[in-house]
Amino acid sequence: MNRQTPFVGYWRTTRAELDIAFLHCIPRFFPNLSETQATAVHGALDHGKRLRGCLLCLVNDALNGQRQAALPRALAVECIQAASLIHDDFVDCDTQRRERPAAWTTYGPRKAVLLGDFMFATVLQRMTESGRADGLAVAEVIATMASGAWQEPLEPADVELALLADPEGGQRLYPRIIHLKTGALFGTAARLGAISAGGSQRMADLAHEFGVHLGEAYQIADDLADLTELAGREDPGTALAVLAPAIVHFCGASALALTGLREGSAAAPEAFLSETLPLLQSRMRKAMHERVGLAAERARQFPDGPFGRLLQTAPSEMVRLILGELP
Repeated sequence: MNRQTPFVGYWRTTRAELDIAFLHCIPRFFPNLSETQATAVHGALDHGKRLRGCLLCLVNDALNGQRQAALPRALAVECIQAASLIHDDFVDCDTQRRERPAAWTTYGPRKAVLLGDFMFATVLQRMTESGRADGLAVAEVIATMASGAWQEPLEPADVELALLADPEGGQRLYPRIIHLKTGALFGTAARLGAISAGGSQRMADLAHEFGVHLGEAYQIADDLADLTELAGREDPGTALAVLAPAIVHFCGASALALTGLREGSAAAPEAFLSETLPLLQSRMRKAMHERVGLAAERARQFPDGPFGRLLQTAPSEMVRLILGELP
């Protein structure tokens, strides 16, 4: 029988607490909404893993903070995540999110984009009302995540321009994207956890470093999970385009010739799947574990205690969750 790890137990308990708390916090966070608008906000937040909100609470707990101070900040972080997914689904033409219709298929593209914008703007307002440090943290991360989305190749035609026209820049693109897309929000969640506990500037910065390393490891794990699905797809070309920055970073620009994504290439994606994929996966796992180690090293600088020790195990447990290695 599979046995639940201490961190997974904490995450599941905290996720349930956040789900209940959000039902009470959302009306105060988003006042004066019509019933339809409130349903849209609740729908955007429903069924999330709450890993970022959980991380915020764990940092707060490790620094002996009060949970009530962490809850509105956890809602802010989860709203940022939800709003970014609304935009991502529309840009990527994904019609499903968490086994339900994506927002843009329910409300239409224009309304969905505006819903995401509304959630971003409301988080900025509420966190600025909480304090200068909160407001600056969320403003910076929203801008950072938008920059990451803007730089990411979305179509096979983008690959030549983004990765091959500038070989040195193409080699550095993947680490930059995983930092901007995912590392930044995990880092902000951890920073807000330190702020909610009244931690020092040094501790807030340390928490941010911890979260960034964890978030980057998490994104690599997520990309690894996507790679395992490629072999079963009828047309893996679009998925390979999204993963092209990882291919170039870990295996070099020449590896793209095997994907069929380069202009004028006659190669089939099957050649990439059989010849390059195992090497790519191995190198990505190494990079993921390096970041997990860096995050754990930062966590060891937190005060010793049960929550501090959970913080040390959180990076490895979170990547195992995304890889499907935990129950």
